Amino acid sequence: MKYDGLFKDALLKDHLHNLNVAFTAKTREMYFGGCSPNIAYGIKLLGGDPLIYGVAGNDFSRYTDRLADLGIDTNYIGISEDFLTASAHILTDKKGNQITIFSPGAMTDDSCDPKLIRGDLADVERAILSPDTCSRTVRLAKVLIGAGVPYIFDPGQMTPAFKLNDLRFLLGSAEGFIANEYEVKLLCKRLGVSTAEISSMIASATSVATSSTTSVAAGYFIETRGEKGSILRYGTSDSRNHDDYSHINRDSREIFIPAVRAKKVIDPTGCGDAFRAGFLTGLSRGYTLERACELGAELGARAVESQGTQNYSTS
Repeated sequence: MKYDGLFKDALLKDHLHNLNVAFTAKTREMYFGGCSPNIAYGIKLLGGDPLIYGVAGNDFSRYTDRLADLGIDTNYIGISEDFLTASAHILTDKKGNQITIFSPGAMTDDSCDPKLIRGDLADVERAILSPDTCSRTVRLAKVLIGAGVPYIFDPGQMTPAFKLNDLRFLLGSAEGFIANEYEVKLLCKRLGVSTAEISSMIASATSVATSSTTSVAAGYFIETRGEKGSILRYGTSDSRNHDDYSHINRDSREIFIPAVRAKKVIDPTGCGDAFRAGFLTGLSRGYTLERACELGAELGARAVESQGTQNYSTS
């Protein structure tokens, strides 16, 4: 949905504690979405072979058909007969600011988690833990660790819901971390660390290159900033003690990744998911972290040129 004005013009700074506001959207459109399917769409578009893991609801059959038509594996999507599929209702103002109402629906049904054993992950290069319930995210992380599959932690809007110990565990066991500017500030506030310290908390060893001449052995951290580009940070750490930050290297290095200018901005929804799809594809192709981020920026620009999150192309 689109709002013709600016959200800030309808808000009174001194009365945010007593909020009572309404925004009028002239039109309402429905699109296939969800972080994991959006990322899978982008990976498939770039020639990859993504696998989605999660739980959907009793209304998912049409989406299953779409994913099948795209050639995306749905074997590890559990179906809850008691709930509807998770849905997001997004209102965007004319500056691209968004207000989202999210209904988790079937996501909360842990009884429908698809069984995933080590052998199922034999051909999986890397995973991204996109926003999901905290319990499922932790369980899946442990399965991935047991199978030796590196993962990127991407908590998104679920960041406030995680227990502090779970955040430390998920960061400390990850190959990398990715979040937007607001989510990064929220995470730093919860953990009591600076943005420069986050990458050094990611203690998982990886040989992914940061540039043509350097490599990182302690993980990486990407902060996306929309039209302002993104920041790639990486540092070093030898500690796995998730409760002790004294080991953190406060001299983490940074690389600025400029945004790619879109021909015309139609809808920013799903731009971040497209960035992630491009980034993951770049890593799969053996790109450096910097070049993988650039591919993410390129795909993100294509995404904002179309309405909806799965309607863009690379042509």
